[in-house]
Amino acid sequence: MEFRLNQEIVKLIKWAANYYITSLGSIAKLVLPVDIFEGPVKVKHQNIQLDFSLPPLLPDQQNALSVINSSNKPTIVKGVTGSGKTEVYFHLIADYLRQDKQILIMLPEIALSQQIISRFIARFNFQPIIWNSTVTKAQKKMILRGILSNEIKLLIGTRSSLFLPYPCLGLIIIDEEHDSSYKQDDGVLYNARDSAILRSSLTKTEGNYPNIKVVLCSATPAIETIYNANKGKYQLIELSNRYLAATLPEIQVIDMKKQKLAKNSYLSKELIIAIHKNLANNEQVLLFLNRRGYAPLMLCKDCGYRFTCNFCSAWLVVHKFTKKLECHHCGYQSKIYISCPDCLAEDSLTICGPGIERIEEEARYLFPDHEIAIISKEHSQKPEKIQELLHKMEDSKIDILIGTQMITKGYHFPNLTLVGIIDADLGNINAGDLSSTERNYQLLYQVGGRAGREEKKGLVLLQTYYPDNMIFNYIKEGDSKFFQYELETREAHNMPPFSKMASIILSGQDEYKILEIAKKLVAIAPKSSARILGPSRAQRNNLIYKNF
Repeated sequence: MEFRLNQEIVKLIKWAANYYITSLGSIAKLVLPVDIFEGPVKVKHQNIQLDFSLPPLLPDQQNALSVINSSNKPTIVKGVTGSGKTEVYFHLIADYLRQDKQILIMLPEIALSQQIISRFIARFNFQPIIWNSTVTKAQKKMILRGILSNEIKLLIGTRSSLFLPYPCLGLIIIDEEHDSSYKQDDGVLYNARDSAILRSSLTKTEGNYPNIKVVLCSATPAIETIYNANKGKYQLIELSNRYLAATLPEIQVIDMKKQKLAKNSYLSKELIIAIHKNLANNEQVLLFLNRRGYAPLMLCKDCGYRFTCNFCSAWLVVHKFTKKLECHHCGYQSKIYISCPDCLAEDSLTICGPGIERIEEEARYLFPDHEIAIISKEHSQKPEKIQELLHKMEDSKIDILIGTQMITKGYHFPNLTLVGIIDADLGNINAGDLSSTERNYQLLYQVGGRAGREEKKGLVLLQTYYPDNMIFNYIKEGDSKFFQYELETREAHNMPPFSKMASIILSGQDEYKILEIAKKLVAIAPKSSARILGPSRAQRNNLIYKNF
């Protein structure tokens, strides 16, 4: 069997190598990550019957579909959570399957694929091909052969799936396009969303229509995406209402400074009352805290010693589930101590603050007769485990689900009507990061959007020590004023997307030497209109391993 790469793939390899300042071989490795000629020539097939029937679209959804089909630009579908964006792109997929085109659906994370796959099979009656880090080398060979021979028509994958050598690619759908998981920050550095748009532009024909259509979907698009839509580079479509009888949830802000919490308690009185009410009505609850583990810090009350990572300056997080201290930045792990390693005092160690394991402990104490589950990186490592948990949620076999940001992206639970955000201030910790405000808004809006997605009205309770934070008002108003504010703020300070930024990151074992080298770089830099910021220390002293 003969396999060939078409000219569009060759152009993509050359562009990506030049744009991301890497070798042609590194990009070619993304296109063909395994040797497809090694071993027996087996090809992955898809058995597709084109007699599928989809439920009719509502008028605003049908209008969105018409605009997508007629546009020669990348299209951004900005719809409120639960607006039926998925149904729009299911109809689009049906059109391209009938045209015998290949289709790529990109998702930010593996976990998100489970529910999408179930919905897809229910609509189209065939199994999509999955491409992510769990796919074995042998499976990758079969999939690549299936792609090159045009036997595979539809693939659902994470960011690396964008570079695969589709010979007849007609449609790329990027779900949750704002998600930072589309950026690869190690090895070959690239942004899969931006590369998808470039891949489309390489196929433009007469009339300026690309052979590959790109559709971006999100309730909270990235600021740069909104900017490009405002500039006319993208076609913007807005879905402002939830699907059928569903309405947007009510948002209430709880001022935690006015709360009198019991020792080791993190749920406000209002939230506890709301949970009791929900459970009495046989409705489900989601408690959200974007902090893994049991507690973010362990310290000694006698000498003040704090447990920090041996390889970087981050605090070690207490994990009760794994019975370890863990660094969430470099992965270092340690045993949990019973005495202080510095002053040797016994019974002096204490833990500070909550992680989701601590919230689970409190929930089990307050609601002992109800089914409670937790979803996070540690507790749901295998896709099968995540799928099992999601099915239980869909079947209302779980009363209270406690989770991190894993649970914010695209999930649909019909009986979930209450979302409690335990610490809405966490996203403000990285205040020095340009995108911290944007990411915090996106995260809180998305998790709140899990509530009341069908006939029952939803309620979102945000616990905060800063109730006047403007983000909460934008979330309550539920419109696009946040994007307008953020763009105006960035323009006033000439920050991206109104300018370009490049970072030069230096690392080494001697901080003083690194600082001196950085100062010399600033001194010898060409004088131009470009501003040079820094040099400055990283927010944490040693985020890179010391043992190079």
